[in-house]
Amino acid sequence: MARKPGRGDTTLSVSCSDKIARWNVVGVQAPVPAMEFQHSETAQATLTCGYSICWNKSGLHEVILGTTGRKQGTTWRPEKKKAAASTVVVAVSLLIIFVIVFLGWFDDSSLFSGVSSRQNLILASNTTKTREKLEFPLRCPTGNLTCPKDYPTKHDPESTSRTSCPSFFRWIHEDLRPWREIGISRDMIEGARRTAHFRLVIVKGKAYVEKYRNAIQTRDMFTLWGILQLLRLYPGRLPDMELMFDCDDRPVVRSRDFQGPNASPPPVFRYCADEASLDIVFPDWSFWGWAETNIRPWKNILEDIKVGNRKTEWKDRVPYAYWKGNPHVAPTRKDLLKCNVTDKNDWKTLLYIQARAIGEASGNFIQEDLKMDNVYDYMFHLLKEYAQLLTFKPKIPAGAVEVCAETMACPASGTWRKFMEESMVISPSDKMPCALPPPYEPEELQEFLQRKANSTRQVETWEDEYWRSIDKKP
Repeated sequence: MARKPGRGDTTLSVSCSDKIARWNVVGVQAPVPAMEFQHSETAQATLTCGYSICWNKSGLHEVILGTTGRKQGTTWRPEKKKAAASTVVVAVSLLIIFVIVFLGWFDDSSLFSGVSSRQNLILASNTTKTREKLEFPLRCPTGNLTCPKDYPTKHDPESTSRTSCPSFFRWIHEDLRPWREIGISRDMIEGARRTAHFRLVIVKGKAYVEKYRNAIQTRDMFTLWGILQLLRLYPGRLPDMELMFDCDDRPVVRSRDFQGPNASPPPVFRYCADEASLDIVFPDWSFWGWAETNIRPWKNILEDIKVGNRKTEWKDRVPYAYWKGNPHVAPTRKDLLKCNVTDKNDWKTLLYIQARAIGEASGNFIQEDLKMDNVYDYMFHLLKEYAQLLTFKPKIPAGAVEVCAETMACPASGTWRKFMEESMVISPSDKMPCALPPPYEPEELQEFLQRKANSTRQVETWEDEYWRSIDKKP
């Protein structure tokens, strides 16, 4: 950077010759007619300047050089006879520098040395152009498989504004409430090892895994894959942390076993929890695909649902509900088998009107509140809030190995590899995570739980009435 004292306040603008050389390299060589540009990130108006170019960061003012002969750090004066001379000087200087660069007398990359990467060069015409978004697709080198070193380590979004997270994000506070006052010690972490499938450690934005036992199918693999995509989406934003993950369905940390002020429940992450457990709920592995059942990543499924919904109007659809799953893992699932069509009962005529309302509401919910952006933001806030409760400094275990997208996807094959590639985050997000809503006030939470209980009782009442009517039939 060339400083220019003697022209008002000292600036960080580069000299005219430097700018001309840079313009030559990046292709800005001829006079640019009346380019419009945004003065800076905090500018209140769009300015129109002849033959101008603008640095957009760090509060640097506009750089103007052309027939007006105006230089940075000076005020505008009416054009006089020197304008023509200035034009000749600019043209000659441009020609000389072009010859130097063309002949290779110096490394043109040095022209940009010392310029902060945050000082993005913005050239605009009638519309504002955003900066180029770099992509980092999967790269599988031959030989030793290592994690790449060129992926960004800092999240630098174009916009720092935040949208509000969906209301269900408030349950993050409730899931972590048992440790809110006492914090999470290393002894608590070790207590969670009894049922955990793996330990995950994140240090300086890198993930390390210590595996203890095999999970059902590839649940652990796709859970870790999802966390790696989160690290790629928001590089450098998650604090260091250490956690235990149990990939089974049933909760194991019963709240009745951890009562009183000295209770130290082990923090276990898993996919499921209920009112009687303290397990920390984490998004299901199948958001990134369930290869064993050929269920594609959630991003693709959502698009398929949109396409399917557009094919047939609701009024033209066959009024049947379908459920697919394992009925033997819970008594309530076995009850679903009673809803199959028989010679006596055809459920298609009983719940059609209600089903339409439920279907439309749930369709809106999954397309908006459960889109992948929100899944990642939920993971981000959950892990960030959890990490802030740790009372020790996370460290990489001796038996842990570093994992990244390449070390997981490159050795995979078939459907597993396909789903990883389809769900892979290839660029850091250009926006901030949504804003986490505050915890429930005690009165709010009680009111919510009461509404839930009332709704459950109403459904149970309808169910009992139906079965009683069936029993009365001859």
